Amino acid sequence: MAKTTKKSVTCFLHCGDEYLFIHRTKKGNSVDANRLNGIGGKLELGEDFLACAIREINEESGYTVTPNDCHLAAVVSLEEGYTEDWIMCFFVIEVKTKDVPLGLENDEGSLMWLHKDQVLSSGYDLVDDLNYCWDQITEGPWPFFAAAILNDKEKITNWQLTGPAVKT
Repeated sequence: MAKTTKKSVTCFLHCGDEYLFIHRTKKGNSVDANRLNGIGGKLELGEDFLACAIREINEESGYTVTPNDCHLAAVVSLEEGYTEDWIMCFFVIEVKTKDVPLGLENDEGSLMWLHKDQVLSSGYDLVDDLNYCWDQITEGPWPFFAAAILNDKEKITNWQLTGPAVKT
């Protein structure tokens, strides 16, 4: 039986070198429960990736951003590991203040700011793809393209990264 493919966005909001993350601890979320990730979610029927990014940012944080604020950083394919396969677009968005309009709690978990140099050593369980592409997200060049195969513990067993001037 063929697996379905989910489409989603992950948005990395930053104010200077501080990045906003969500620690998904609420809502009975089975996908990435108790892990740290950027702001984001699944596309709604008929929605494109950019519109989804703008909507999710507003719903989860209260920030209002425009298409011009959103920079496509990556297109990522994840296969195996989860119940569905995933196609994700990563966006990087600069915000003017760390004062999150909706506060540091939402119906999915807690929001927190981390310095870009502390993300990989924060002690939090991250979604696994961040361990492979965090530097590319924060430093570019964009866009990059990645494909990953995951095991049954949602950990990457095979990672491929390509794109213009990708650091090797």
